[in-house]
Order: sequence, then C-alpha cells, then structure tokens
Amino acid sequence: MQPENLPGTGSLQNEQLADLLELLANDLDRYFHQLVLHTQHRLYIFVLRQTGSPQDAEDIVQEAFIRAYHALANYSPERIRVMQLQAWLYKITLHIVYRQSSNSARLQCMPLDLSEESALLTIEDAEYQQPEKALEGRENLHELEALISQLPEQYRVAVNCYYVADLSYREIADLLHQPLGTIKSNVHRGIQLLRKIALSTQVRGQYAQ
Repeated sequence: MQPENLPGTGSLQNEQLADLLELLANDLDRYFHQLVLHTQHRLYIFVLRQTGSPQDAEDIVQEAFIRAYHALANYSPERIRVMQLQAWLYKITLHIVYRQSSNSARLQCMPLDLSEESALLTIEDAEYQQPEKALEGRENLHELEALISQLPEQYRVAVNCYYVADLSYREIADLLHQPLGTIKSNVHRGIQLLRKIALSTQVRGQYAQ
C-alpha cells in the first residue's frame, strides 16, 4: 500500500483505514503526516461545532495529534493494525474538549430554555436529518456551526459524533459510555432542537428590525 493511494482530506472508508493503519504500523514517523492529512479537517469541524471558537478548535486539534502520536509511538505494530482509528482519535479529541470546557467559561449560551422540559423539544419529526438539511436556508456554514455550538452538551456531542465524525451509533455509545438507545435519541432530538433554535433566532431577528 502506497500513501498516494489514499484519498485526499475527508472521511476514510474501511479499506482505506486499514491501509493507513498498516502504514502507521510499519513506520509511524514516516507516515504519521498521512493521518494528520486525512483526518484534520473533520476533527477541526467537529471541535469547532463543540466549542464555537476557531482558535480553540485549532489548539485542541493540534494537541490531539500530539497526544495521538505519542500514544501510537508506545503501541506495538500489532495493536496499531487492529485499532478503531477514527473512534480512537475522536475519543482523544473529546477528552481535550471536555478538559478545556471545564477550565473555561468561554462557551456561550443562547437565552433559550433548552431544558428537557422545554417546548422546543416536544415536536416530533418524521425522520432523522443531517444538520445542513434540517437548517436549509441558513446563510452559511459559520451560522450553522454557531447554532450547533449552542446545543446542550448531550445533544451537541451526539450530533457531532454522528454527522461530523461519521461514527456509527454503536461507536458513539462505546465512546460516551452510554446506551445505544440514548445515543439514537440524542442525535434525533439534537436535530429537532437545532431546527427550533434556528426558527427562534430568525423570529427574534425579525422583531429586532
């Protein structure tokens, strides 16, 4: 397997992940940049939607790769070859996000009732939708990221893991140590809540004009 056979930045498929793991197992120092190249964009978007801060996202992703390198350097080639690489990377990254958020009050909150009892959560939708589909008509991706960053943590991380990190429900359940049904519910309700937040923001903007 040659690194040029790997795709550009974006999500790696199972066979491509296996190829990358083989490269890392054979020569970590030579091929670690391939891991960075093919995962950094999704990691950045994931963290940005968690924190709402581009600078924090850059810093967290950089630290995540540093931690990943040092961890891999202590793993045997056999262990590297059988890793669940993407889930492992997001676990490292999410740990840093949680540590940063617990030490900082910079995460912003929208003046909305986002509790479990909120009426914003009571409307049932027919099907799951990606955030971009659920919020069609929003002006740009930055606005979407800002809205996602305002979700309560349980919904924000579930939506990010499923739609940005492209993890399966089972992988998210293992990552967050939560039941599978809880993860599915949080993803669905997170998308519902995004719609309601977007609508509420639009209405407030109209009244402010």
